[in-house]
Amino acid sequence: MSGARKRPKAAIFIFSILVFLNLTHECFAELVTKRDLADVLPAANAFARKTEPFPHFLGYTTDGGYLMGAVFLTTEVVPDESWGYRGQIVTLVGVDAKGKITGIKVLSEFESPRYTKGLLADESWFLKQFEEKDAGDNFILESDVDAITGATITSSTINRSIKNGLELVTEQVLRQHVDKDNPVKHLFFQHLLWQIDFIFLWVMVGLAFWSFFKKNESLRYFILGMSFAYLGIFMGGGFSINDILRLLSFHSPVFLNNLYWYSLVVIAIGLTIIAGRFYCGWLCPFGAITEVLYRLVPIEWKITGEADRYLKVVKYVNLGILLLIGLLFANNVLAIYLAGIIEPFATFFNLHGDLISWIWLVLMLVFSAFVSRFYCRYFCPLGAFFALLSGLCSFLRLRRIKVNLPQDNCKGCRLAQKRCQMNAISYDDQLKQPSINGSECFMCNTCATICPVESKKL
Repeated sequence: MSGARKRPKAAIFIFSILVFLNLTHECFAELVTKRDLADVLPAANAFARKTEPFPHFLGYTTDGGYLMGAVFLTTEVVPDESWGYRGQIVTLVGVDAKGKITGIKVLSEFESPRYTKGLLADESWFLKQFEEKDAGDNFILESDVDAITGATITSSTINRSIKNGLELVTEQVLRQHVDKDNPVKHLFFQHLLWQIDFIFLWVMVGLAFWSFFKKNESLRYFILGMSFAYLGIFMGGGFSINDILRLLSFHSPVFLNNLYWYSLVVIAIGLTIIAGRFYCGWLCPFGAITEVLYRLVPIEWKITGEADRYLKVVKYVNLGILLLIGLLFANNVLAIYLAGIIEPFATFFNLHGDLISWIWLVLMLVFSAFVSRFYCRYFCPLGAFFALLSGLCSFLRLRRIKVNLPQDNCKGCRLAQKRCQMNAISYDDQLKQPSINGSECFMCNTCATICPVESKKL
């Protein structure tokens, strides 16, 4: 009994340590050294901390006390604009007396290194491109400012926080008028780009639903090709478990500035609630490439019985580990690092990762070439999340969006069971009818297409 009494106290003790370390990490991350100040405003050699109208530093020369400019943290001037993909991005910006940017340093961030590719480090081309810009310049992403491929949200956050912070510092600290260069044009093109992403994403979903009801396998592969090209190559990999961690940590980005991300969240989660694992079967870009690999390789390995059941548990273990680390360490890089390894599509679509990530990617691709949807079936934490969400929200499922197999007039050919990529179909010998495991089915509709009874209805 004494040991049982000690366990809760030990758990509370460990939890308090973790919380303290997380909080102190957040506080220490925003401490600025004199070296940091000198790096972003090299013309000054003395700095004074000011608190009005918002926290900032003024840089002077020691010989004559001349004002050389100002230095500010984006998290102190525009905190709401500083939330990146996985947490706040603490950016230090130096501005000379004329309002031109003299240097930028990212002091703290929790973005995935597989997406940022080291481009948030000092002297990177991404940060250097902001130098010499002033508040009157346009900061249109992909026009005036080059984004990091595959890290659109991160790029947008840094770009927006620097731009908006620079305007406030120029007007309220340096007391200079900001001559905004055609702001109407700036807003028009920026919103136009958002609308293009938004529209294309929803058009793709509409085509997927149309193809689902048509029960045409060729149309489905056309949609998967679009997903691979757009969500995978162009947008950097599609929906991720990191997006789930971000939602659960309540660190979502500004809505209007990240319309594409919110659309992807609504589509991925919304479809799961009303239509099961539709995203997995129709829109996942990594699932698309593994499925095509399986189709191209003539050799097939079957994993059935106990091995199949035990392996399917692994993806739930992966999900549990990531959620545990992500929620205990809300901004801890460990959760992002592990998610980047477990989810190989970050390495695949961005062609960037450490040795472990590349080995894991190669293993998943090789096994997926011989075992249908190997990664999706056994290791994908996002698939596990969708399976749990689909089961919990089964009462909200739309009846029209379901895979139909005959119950009363089944011929017993078991073609559907043999062709199911997720091994989600079982056959009841007593009832002589097939049964679909809704948490594993990813709605590809292949079974209904090849079923002799259902195919007659097409």
